[in-house]
Amino acid sequence: MIALQFGSNMLGKLSPEIQERLQAVVDNPCEETWDDTHCIILSGKGRMKTLWNAVLEVDPTYLRSKPCDDPWGEIPTKETIVKAINHVLLGDVCVN
Repeated sequence: MIALQFGSNMLGKLSPEIQERLQAVVDNPCEETWDDTHCIILSGKGRMKTLWNAVLEVDPTYLRSKPCDDPWGEIPTKETIVKAINHVLLGDVCVN
């Protein structure tokens, strides 16, 4: 389960549009949806991270850099994305 209703960012509660984009990457983790969401800033429980940084916290083996115009080459799994979002928003999700 994804905890988007508990989320916020620097502008306050996550907007419906941001929640829809995040749900899209969870439902279909692919080049297009990941590219659209990796830079979304999430905050909760004293944490503030981009989705990409949150993924790195739960999967330290994931890509740490990517040339600007190149494809990702690897997309995190649905499970990793959900775990990363919940880790930032809820703060009590076990990482690694």
